[in-house]
This record gives sequence, structure tokens and C-alpha cells, in this order.
Amino acid sequence: MFFTYGFVMMDRLSITYLFPFLAPALKLNDTQIGLSVSILSICWAVSSWIFSSASDLLSKKKAFLVVIVLIFSLASFSTGLAATFTALMLARGLMGAAEGPVVTLAQAAVIADSSTKRRGFNMGLVQSSTALLGAVVAPLVVVAIAQSMTWRYSFYILAIPGIVVALILMKFMREPKMSKEVSEHIHTKPKLSDYKKAFQHRNIWLGMVMSIGFMSWLFAFTTFAPTFLVKIDKISPSYVSLIMSAMGLGSFIWGLVLPSLSDRFGRKPIMTIFGAVAIFAPIIPAEFHLSVGPLIAVMFFLALAQGYAPIFMAIIPSESVPREFVATSMSIIVFVGELFGGTTVPTVAGILADHFSPVAPLWMAAAGSFVVFLASFGLKETSPMKLRRLETKRQMDSSSLPTV
Repeated sequence: MFFTYGFVMMDRLSITYLFPFLAPALKLNDTQIGLSVSILSICWAVSSWIFSSASDLLSKKKAFLVVIVLIFSLASFSTGLAATFTALMLARGLMGAAEGPVVTLAQAAVIADSSTKRRGFNMGLVQSSTALLGAVVAPLVVVAIAQSMTWRYSFYILAIPGIVVALILMKFMREPKMSKEVSEHIHTKPKLSDYKKAFQHRNIWLGMVMSIGFMSWLFAFTTFAPTFLVKIDKISPSYVSLIMSAMGLGSFIWGLVLPSLSDRFGRKPIMTIFGAVAIFAPIIPAEFHLSVGPLIAVMFFLALAQGYAPIFMAIIPSESVPREFVATSMSIIVFVGELFGGTTVPTVAGILADHFSPVAPLWMAAAGSFVVFLASFGLKETSPMKLRRLETKRQMDSSSLPTV
């Protein structure tokens, strides 16, 4: 699941690192750059909800995963063939439709084989592949290919890992089964009438709000930061790829650390603390125009949003709803975030960058993490380890009260 989700995000995010090459070739302005990101997001949102819900109702996660991984590999190849803005939009829309359900299906499979003590770490590990492959490996590899060949070959080559992963899933993946430890909510195949259970917990609704904030942070930042650094700060694409890779490496590490910390200290405090700190990641390059060395260090240490993402997007929903609707609950959160944060924000950010200021998208990214920070105060704690400690403390306190 680590490599499945990692290669999905490598395909998705690679275009942001290639915009300095692709935009001049196709004569794209900032508004069109934003639209090319938005079309993928809206298709991702819709397909995530539809296919994740279908996989829950049909209990057929393996079949869905194999097919969609093959399709997004073909979509990556077709992006390299795009000769016009319209063709680019069609290719990115197809990719979004194919990639949408991958994260929810992958995380549902991980939940099935994870104990409560390892749940946060395991789910964080899978989602941290976004950072390692999508934000560390991708900018180094695709920019190097674009410089030595052309940007089109970057997309052609990106199609290969996805095909390999699909063949591996077809051969070795087992249909996810829930472990005995978490089987108390399970029945073999859920009914359509039970679907409303995925909406009944306040954490799901708060997760939707945080998803809007996180997606705004992620796509306003990663879409426009490379172009901003090249155009405004006059940093070469090679150095920009190093800066973005440093951010990706930081995201990978935080993606392991924060979910693990949330196992021990609770989901809510981790979301609150690091939701606040992540606000500064886009503000610093927007306002201080640092040289390459300090910027690499700042991006590495402040890449915190990718660390808290698996907590509200996967871990908290999996602990808040009946297990048979885990993929559905996660897909709802992804759907809302992609629809507003991933679709609307990049387009609006591009328009603001064209007509007002190139720093506008970075400030919109900062506002996104501020939304996450505010919404986190309403979360209901779900960490099994912390809840057990609180219950033990409550029992000890009640037993120590004097009897009359």
C-alpha cells in the first residue's frame, strides 16, 4: 500500500514541478495552471466518493485498486502527449478520476491488518509515501528528465511504476479482512440503508472542514511555490527541485512522527499544535525571500501539514464510524476537501496571482492551515491508548473518593 499510494501522488504532484517547463511550452498563464490542478481535484473528489462507497457496499477493494492503478498509469502517459491546454485538461481529468479512491482503499486495507497500538504509525507510514515519492523523489527525477530530454518524457516514464504496482497487486494482494480485535462493528456486507452511519459523527464533519484547509495549504503551496521561486526569487529550476525535495523529506519524516505521537498523546492536541505551526511554511518564502540554503532548512522543518494529514483524513475517521464504512467516511472527507480546497483554491489563487500579486497563493495556503487549527478544537478524542489512560485515571479517581 505504501508504494501504491506513493506512486499515485508521484504522478499527481509531478506536474507542479514541471510547470516551469510545461507552462512556456503550452503557453499557459497562472490561471490555466490553476485550472489544470483544479480539474484533477474535482474528478478525484467525485470518483473517491463513488468508488470508495461502492467498494464498501460490494466488499471488493482489491478489484477496484487494480483497475484504477492501471488507468491512472495510462493517464500519466497521456499527459505527456498533450499539445494544447484542452488536451492537458482532459488528461488530468482522467488521472483524477482514476486516482481518487486509491488513498481510501489503501488505508482501509491497512486498518484491517493493524492493531490499535500500531494503527497511527501504520496509517501514517502509508500516507507518508506522498512525501517520500511525491515530494522527495518526484521533483529530483522529473526535473532531471525534463532537463536532459523534455518534460514529456517525464510523464511517459512515470507511467511505468504504476503498471508494475498493478501487476503486483493483482498477484499478491488479498481482499482486506477485519482482524478479530476490531470486528465488533462488522457484518459481512453492509446494507445501503446503513450508509447514513458514515455521517453521524461530528469528527467526520470537522474532518471535512479540515480537509478544505489542508487541501488549500497543499495545492496552493505546491502548485505555485516552484513558479514563484523561479520567477520572483530568480532561483534556478534545479535548486527549486532541491528545495521542494527538502520539503518532501520533511513531510515524510513528519508523516511518520506525528501519527505515532498521536497514538500516545492523542489525535486532538497533535492536530491543534501542528496545525498552527504549519501556517508559517508558505509565509516565510512569500515574505522573506531567503537564499537557497536557509530555504531548504525552513521547508524541511516546517513541512508539518503532510504529517497531520493522515490523522484527520484516515486515522480519526477509522476510529469514529463503524468499520464497514471506513472507506466511505474517508472518501467523504477527501471529496469535500478536493472539491473546495483542491478545486476552487488553485483556480482562485491563479487568478489572484495573475491580476493582483504572485504572493497571493502562498497566503491562501497559510490561511488553509489556519482553518485546520481552528477546526481541531472541536474534535472528539479517538486515540485508543489515550482513551484507556483517561478511563483508568477516572476509575482511580472515583475509587479514591471517601465513602460515606
